[in-house]
Amino acid sequence: MRKLIALIAGLAIALMSFSTLGAETEENYYSIVLKNNAQVEKFKGDLSLIDAEIVYEVPEIGYYQIKGTEGDLNQIKGFKGVQAASTSLSWNLPETQNIDFNGDLDLSGDLLGDLNGDLYGDLYGHFNGDLLGDLNGDLLEEAGMEMPGFWPIQWDIQRITENGASYAEHTGSHDTVVAVIDTGINPTHQDLAPNLMPGSKNFVPPGGFRGTEPSETGDPGNYVDLHGHGSHVSGSIAGAGNGMLGVAPDLGLRAYRVFGTSSAESAWIYNAMIAAADDGSDVLSMSLGGWDLFGQTFVKNSETGKWENVGNDVADYVAYKRAAKYAENKGSVIVVAAGNDGLDLSNNNQVMNYLNSEYGSENVQFRGTAKTVPAQLSNVVNVSATGPEDVLAQYSNYGAGQIDIATVGGDTRLYSWYASQGRLDEYLANRMYYWEFNLSADNRSDTGYYFSVGTSMATPKVSAVAGLIIDQHNGDLSPAEVKHMLLNNAVDEVSGTDSKYFGSGHLNAYKALQ
Repeated sequence: MRKLIALIAGLAIALMSFSTLGAETEENYYSIVLKNNAQVEKFKGDLSLIDAEIVYEVPEIGYYQIKGTEGDLNQIKGFKGVQAASTSLSWNLPETQNIDFNGDLDLSGDLLGDLNGDLYGDLYGHFNGDLLGDLNGDLLEEAGMEMPGFWPIQWDIQRITENGASYAEHTGSHDTVVAVIDTGINPTHQDLAPNLMPGSKNFVPPGGFRGTEPSETGDPGNYVDLHGHGSHVSGSIAGAGNGMLGVAPDLGLRAYRVFGTSSAESAWIYNAMIAAADDGSDVLSMSLGGWDLFGQTFVKNSETGKWENVGNDVADYVAYKRAAKYAENKGSVIVVAAGNDGLDLSNNNQVMNYLNSEYGSENVQFRGTAKTVPAQLSNVVNVSATGPEDVLAQYSNYGAGQIDIATVGGDTRLYSWYASQGRLDEYLANRMYYWEFNLSADNRSDTGYYFSVGTSMATPKVSAVAGLIIDQHNGDLSPAEVKHMLLNNAVDEVSGTDSKYFGSGHLNAYKALQ
């Protein structure tokens, strides 16, 4: 097992940042959103009269990141034409567990572990054998496809494609491109290179995150994945079949790198969304997310003991909404991850308790309302994750009216049980993760793969089916029409309380193409 700093949607938290009391002369980064672009020259002129400077801008949506002091921010809030101004959010890469794959496909012996036993049934409800799917590739052959070496353990892709049946209907083409806004793509990987289209871009500036990554040169053409997450996501979309198959193995891919090895600015993500849309990308696949606070952050003054209001994150939220609307107006469908916090997104009390527990302290409190973005924007496709047997993954966010669609992202129920019993070595030795985690491409070699889980792993599969729908209709559909077809034709439907967890239903690529 390798322990990585990995971008997993909902764990890549937009850090709740706030000004330190009494630090009016200490420099910080702030997000400014103008009312409209007619205000730009006036804003820049006013800004030149104070010591603050613009360090990054996304003029298409009237967004400017400035470096200055809290005193500067207070002045900027009074500028005519400024709609919102607040401390900039940063997005960090937390530590999580991924599992290496050594290429072993010996499916005999103890590999199945307890899958056929009572424990599996207790955790997942039942086990009917369908999880093992098309082990010999017979159904794949009927669909006219050659079986790649790792198809037998791609239970997630088998579930979505009905054991490869969707491949006989359509596999996509390079006329349709999915933009992967993430950590980049491995350009030489055997399953990614065949579908990697010209035009990939890097949005990490020189010095990386606030000057902490000296190896980052700011080269706009350096989209190479330093991390692994973006390559993993891309394999699920359009793995070409040399080692593994993606849901749409002939769609085009482009990388829009917004992470290096450290944190990222929200501004880089907005810029990538706009560039991807301008480049004609049909789908924006965004396996990332974080929290925006609409209420207020309160910090206890160490001298007076009083709680003092230090603001919220509204400027970044306004910018996110504008970037998403810009992309939609350009014809791009935006598919995003619901997040991995295990929260009911429709329950604000639960959300706020979580944020205070995770990011607050005895001297910092968050009050009011918060939303996870981009998942809770109105014009995106929000994806929750399932594990084996179509069970909601134990980490996945959910919520009535919040989830559009669900699909396989893997789960950790068996993993967590064995870990809690001090028997994780047994779980790993029996390779039970083959049937819980999802396999996809790595960034470390041309033939590397690893297992992971998350709503990050579910999102690209929906992106792929959206791309298939677009490609099958020769690119003549609007984003609203694609979303309608995705949620009505491309699912095994659910009803009643199940929609709280799975939205319109479980993704089905075969049905999408009928």
